[in-house]
Amino acid sequence: MKIFGKNISAEGSEKKLLGCCDGIVARLKDSKNDIVSSGILGEGFAVYPLLNEHNNSTDLAVDLSQPDRVSVTEISSPVSGRVLDISSKPEAVIIKTDDGLKVLVSFFDFASKSVYISVRCGDLVKAGSQIADVKIDSENRAVYVIVENSDLLSKFEVNTGRTSDLKVAAEYTL
Repeated sequence: MKIFGKNISAEGSEKKLLGCCDGIVARLKDSKNDIVSSGILGEGFAVYPLLNEHNNSTDLAVDLSQPDRVSVTEISSPVSGRVLDISSKPEAVIIKTDDGLKVLVSFFDFASKSVYISVRCGDLVKAGSQIADVKIDSENRAVYVIVENSDLLSKFEVNTGRTSDLKVAAEYTL
């Protein structure tokens, strides 16, 4: 249907995935994780969090065994949806969006004691709301955002470079 010369059915058809923290976005194929970079898990991107020093933090996610250098980063949901699953290590959170995407937010690169998941299965989350804290000890560790059912995507584009939890990191069309 056209109104004022615009096809309104096409407007808003492009959806967005937000960066999950302050960091640098890279394509999955450029990641150092062989499984993720192969694309076998689906389309997505990696966010390399920037080191953010918080001395004397009392956050539950922080291992205070090294109090002179504690860096904690808040990880936000890249999409709005319902938390479907949380791995037991914890290693990942899966969020299902209203349009049917299953978005995996993975902490494969981090030791399990460095990750604190702040959501539960069944929780509704909004894009940009906190889902986890991670202890960062190296800029070489990534948080992966992967669309598990990428076969639903007709287009997927990653916006590489600097990001934040409210900045668009990727755009897709179903």
